[in-house]
Amino acid sequence: MDEYRKRMEELREHFGDLIDEDTLKLLVDYSFGKVPTTRLSEIANKRGRVAVEGVIEKVLSVREFVKNGKKGLVANAILKDGSARIRVTLWNDSAELVRAGDLVEGCKVRLKGFVKRKDGIELSVNDPSDVEILEDVREKIRGIVLAVNGRKMALKHGNSVKVCVLKCEAEVGRGNVIEALGFESEVFTITELRVIGEVYPDFSNVFTPISKIIPLRNVNIRGRVSGLSGLRIVKGKDLAEIFVSDETDRVRVLLWGEHAKIYKELDIGDSIEIYNAYPKIGWDGEIEVHCGWSSLLQKL
Repeated sequence: MDEYRKRMEELREHFGDLIDEDTLKLLVDYSFGKVPTTRLSEIANKRGRVAVEGVIEKVLSVREFVKNGKKGLVANAILKDGSARIRVTLWNDSAELVRAGDLVEGCKVRLKGFVKRKDGIELSVNDPSDVEILEDVREKIRGIVLAVNGRKMALKHGNSVKVCVLKCEAEVGRGNVIEALGFESEVFTITELRVIGEVYPDFSNVFTPISKIIPLRNVNIRGRVSGLSGLRIVKGKDLAEIFVSDETDRVRVLLWGEHAKIYKELDIGDSIEIYNAYPKIGWDGEIEVHCGWSSLLQKL
């Protein structure tokens, strides 16, 4: 701190009244190698070297390459803060931090790099000293696995059900009791997981009777397929329409994107569970249930 004050006094004496205090502090910071933090929403207006802070939301890839006869390593990730998301490319020793597991999804980081404009705005980080891990913002959760479909699972966590995406290698099944580390995004993303036991799942208070579905309140339902109304493309997305019935009522269910693939596997009478779906009033004035990215479907 003494060196910082000394440098500030030197620059104040040199510039006199030509600069204000804020500019003076910026000059001192630069002289000590500090770069002011830029919000991600403002990075498009910057050029050259910038510093940003945010959370690693997603690691896209880590791969080796060969250029001019030399091997290299590159990692791509998505960084987010409260204002925006950007793509980050880490090279060689910086990318090694990702491959080694030091830089993982859920880490809050401060990065220094160069703004690049290719197919959009991205930050290029070359030196591992420009990667500072500020905090691991992952939280620990424990729960019972209710359903698994691909890389997604429905986890009974306390009195609620979370739909989670697995970003780690793990074999889990219905009834497994797990402990996991992860973070909230569109769904809860799990980066570390271990199975600690197995029980018979308790489904009490998990599913809402179809007759009691409330619009605009996420819902879990269980029933039988009672209608298949076709597969089509809407606004560039696959959409399948089915009807699901339980002992209380019948409801239209719209399967968007990846969920539409299950349509061809369904027959009338099949049992199905749907987790974290979104009900709303449809064009005909009736409630319809939408299944998107944050939902999970399980054919039983």
